[in-house]
Amino acid sequence: MMPTAAAPEVDVLVAGPVLAPAIGAVLVLALDALWPRRRMPALVGGAVALLAGLAATVRLRLLTVDGGEQATICLPDDPALAVTPAPGATASDCIVRVGETGALLQALAAAAGLAVLVLLVSRPRGPETRREGGLAPGSSDGSGPGVDVALLLATVTGAAMVSAAHDLASWLIGLELATVPVIALAALHGGRDSGALQLMTTSVTSFAIAVVGAGLWVVATGSIRLGGAASWEAGQDEGSRAVLTVGLVLLVAGIAFKLSLVPFHAWAPATYPRSGPAVTLLLAAVSTIAGVGAFIALIDGAAGVLPRLTPVLGVLAVLSMLVGAVLALRAPDPLRLVAWSAVTQGGWVMAPLAAGDTDAAIGYLAVYVVAVAAVLTVVATLSPEGSRTLEDDRGLLRRKPVHAAVLTLGLLTLAGLPPGVAGLLAKILALRPLAAEGQWWIALPAVAAAAIGFAVYLRWVALVLLPTDEAREPEETSRARTLVMLAVGLLLLVATILPVILLGAGTN
Repeated sequence: MMPTAAAPEVDVLVAGPVLAPAIGAVLVLALDALWPRRRMPALVGGAVALLAGLAATVRLRLLTVDGGEQATICLPDDPALAVTPAPGATASDCIVRVGETGALLQALAAAAGLAVLVLLVSRPRGPETRREGGLAPGSSDGSGPGVDVALLLATVTGAAMVSAAHDLASWLIGLELATVPVIALAALHGGRDSGALQLMTTSVTSFAIAVVGAGLWVVATGSIRLGGAASWEAGQDEGSRAVLTVGLVLLVAGIAFKLSLVPFHAWAPATYPRSGPAVTLLLAAVSTIAGVGAFIALIDGAAGVLPRLTPVLGVLAVLSMLVGAVLALRAPDPLRLVAWSAVTQGGWVMAPLAAGDTDAAIGYLAVYVVAVAAVLTVVATLSPEGSRTLEDDRGLLRRKPVHAAVLTLGLLTLAGLPPGVAGLLAKILALRPLAAEGQWWIALPAVAAAAIGFAVYLRWVALVLLPTDEAREPEETSRARTLVMLAVGLLLLVATILPVILLGAGTN
């Protein structure tokens, strides 16, 4: 009789950022069964789950501030994790490991989830949200608050999981879990013309490509473990190194779909404008965090073959920065502009990763998430259904000065122009490793993309500041959404004064 392996122990603190939203999703659905379509139980349940996850990430961040690591779910006798580490190095047998970077990604996902939560629960409902041929963007007749919040919590669970996973199985599941619930939300909020079909097709295609890449990784390394310890031995043999490189390229392509990097970007401008500001924020923030976390895991695992992978990462970064910036110039409405902005900002996150600098990439991502959250919460507050054009914001400073101030600060941060100091520093830090490594073929197009970005964001800022030709009544706004907007705006203001809060290690 074969001996049975003992079940691994689970450290609730380390697993908390994943467990809290996952358990919360189940509880919210249970509450929705008891009190169908009631907002308050869903709001309270979702908020408690996200705050618990956020508290766990803050604790983990403090424990790992010196570069340490917290781990759980250790499987020392699992042959699927067996590797030959580099001489003088050791390989951890734990499949969930959270370091300083992972804790920050999990904290960003939970914090962004809180903003999305209020936007989802406070959205308008009823017959007034209908439009010809379907539902107005951001509205829904078919889902209740409980379903919406459960899907949101599932997305945050996926982002938290992929940020801590150190095995391919958990990594793939987390990456897909950060996308699939958003497809459902896009379909429920946007009706038949939501762009959910493009998002679903993209998700299936990217997952298939990533699975093939994962298979090649296992063939090359003989292990499902992610990390440099797994790829070191494969990097010593020419044949295994070639298989590993192809597998990594396919894994990169699979994640590039998730981040809407060119040429895998077509779903973003089709989905963002049709799904409403809440789902757009979920895609632009939480799903993006999951994609970046997945990229960082690959960069760490590809240390031995990173020079071969650099051209692929560099091409994705350059194409995304330039194409996204140019096409954003023609965007007629806020959500479409944010969609193209997500493409170009994704390229900016990729640029330092091509040089192997994960700190600069995480710092840039943190600034981008807070800035885009500020922009989208203003859009959601002024137009809950998302049916707004840039021209509608003409003269906003006189009608809604506080909203105009938050929107302007968010846009200037995305552009990297004063007083958006955090955005300016984030771009400098993203360019610094490229200059240090002599990768000017990435750095110079990035500068050109930044210059085009000035025109993209200043066009919107100008409309906000300029007076209108005729008097307009101020927009009616929701108190709950306004409070979320103020909270995000205050966080961005603090980050503008103390950029180290978001840029962290990258400022050293």
